[in-house]
Order: sequence, then C-alpha cells, then structure tokens
Amino acid sequence: ITPTEAGRDHPLLAGRAASWDAPAIHGDEVETLPENATLLAGNRVTAIQAAEIRHAGGVFWGVQYHPELAPGEIAVALRRQSADLIDAGLAQTDDDVEAMAAKLDALHDEPDRRSVLWALGVDHEFAHEASRRIELTNFLDHLAEPRHER
Repeated sequence: ITPTEAGRDHPLLAGRAASWDAPAIHGDEVETLPENATLLAGNRVTAIQAAEIRHAGGVFWGVQYHPELAPGEIAVALRRQSADLIDAGLAQTDDDVEAMAAKLDALHDEPDRRSVLWALGVDHEFAHEASRRIELTNFLDHLAEPRHER
C-alpha cells in the first residue's frame, strides 16, 4: 500500500513507511469516493485503500485493508474460506490453503522469523502488532481522544 501526496502528511498514516504491507481481504470494496473525500492511500489491487471523508461537520477516517487482523486470524479465515480460494484460482488444493495458513500461524507465533516473512513476501510492519495497527493508534490519538475530552 502506498500513500498519496495527501496521505503522506495525514495523521491517520503518521509513522507509516513510503509503502507497507497490510492484510487486504475484501469481498466488496469502495471504488468511488464521495464529495468532500480525500484519497490517502491505495495499491494496484484496490485504488482506494484509505480515505478521509468530511461531511456535515463530521470527520471520518477509514481504511479498506485490515490493520486489526493478526496473522493467526488471517490463517483462520483462509481455512474457513478454502473452497472459495480454490474457486477463485488463488489456490489449487486445500493443502495449498493449509500451507499458507500454517505460514501465517508460524508468523503469528514468531513475528521475527525471517524465513516466514520471506516466504509470505511481507515485512515486519505486517508481523508486529504495534506496527500493523498504527492507524488504530493514530485514530485514537487524533480523533477519539480529543473529542472525549470535550
């Protein structure tokens, strides 16, 4: 995922690298932003990965990727959706899905295991909770807490 020019300086993405890996699993996706929206990040699969929307005095920050999902949770989802993944051509067999899920479980248990990071093609930002969930922390620091103090 890569920030747009507006996203590079946006507080939602503060602390993010010039590009980063994140779980991005969608059945549906936002393809068009409404008026008063700012595109903050995207990638070649999903053009809108993060956005800010302002409406009627309110501010919404949203992402389509899943910073909240740990590798082990993704492994559970893959196993549950094995038939769909095979039908979509993302895996050939249940064993293929299980092999991927096993790698995610291993990363969940050992986030610094270089061989698994390499095999999955992800970086430490994907593996470590604090890095993976930075948008959630930024949201709480910039939007939720200031409103709570009022």
